[in-house]
Amino acid sequence: MLEARAELIAQVRTLFHARGSLEVDVPVIAKAPASDPWIDSFHVNDPGGLSQGYLLSSPETYLKRLLAAYPRPIHSIGKAFRASESGRHHACEFTMLEWYRPSNTPFAEMVRDIQELVVTVTGYSVPEVISYRACFETALSVNPHQVEHAELVELAAPQVGKRAAQSLDDDSLLNVLFALHIEPALTGHIVIDFPKVQASLAETASVDGDQVAKRAELYLDGIELANGYVELTDAREQSRRFDEDAARRQRLGRPEVPRDQLLIDALESGLPTSYGVALGLDRLLMVVSGAERLSDCLSFMEPV
Repeated sequence: MLEARAELIAQVRTLFHARGSLEVDVPVIAKAPASDPWIDSFHVNDPGGLSQGYLLSSPETYLKRLLAAYPRPIHSIGKAFRASESGRHHACEFTMLEWYRPSNTPFAEMVRDIQELVVTVTGYSVPEVISYRACFETALSVNPHQVEHAELVELAAPQVGKRAAQSLDDDSLLNVLFALHIEPALTGHIVIDFPKVQASLAETASVDGDQVAKRAELYLDGIELANGYVELTDAREQSRRFDEDAARRQRLGRPEVPRDQLLIDALESGLPTSYGVALGLDRLLMVVSGAERLSDCLSFMEPV
């Protein structure tokens, strides 16, 4: 497994070198963590108890700041951390490949990038592109961009219980339904055009009458491996979304986190039209090697 891991990372580096991408190093501690209400970040204190920041759940903030200053293709391969994550496909510490690329046609290039990586380093065939809406219409006969909250509750109730379903918002209900009814069948697919409520740090657009987030997620063997965005460049809109995340954290009883003002500053300075993709290398190795658990693919899995 150690040899397979080294070979996979070498193949990835060769691919990105051929693309003309510059590999960069970024810190693993940032002053502000991800605002996503469902991501728990490790808080780092010095021996005196003073806050030093948060271990990165993704190098996104640093890479976007670099991209704003130096608008050229860049990527990083390094450690990322998420608290309270363990299981067959999860670990609190993992290795992430993340890349950004300025482009005049970011969405199409992003999808091609992901497809090329899959074919080059896994031996799988070209992943099929399918819309989030098509997934829901096939599996559940609803348009996820226009479905009413009450119908989502009814669809989720048989799996999670009526009371639990009623306590969830639309975003959470869509995630539950996607995980239970759709994700297992995604054996070689790139899902595109997610609901607007799941835009996070991505641009939005109108597609076939629906407002969607310009995102793309890669799935192999029913496992999510990569998540890509056409990057939001509007600092004011990003600030508004940070406010929404903070309010949602409060409603959900999640920990309050500081705002990533340095990312807002980078957007204000001018982020080029671009796309970015984050890919879990441990999960990719799990799929390529046929391992049963993510822990089988890690060089060390220390007992907790």
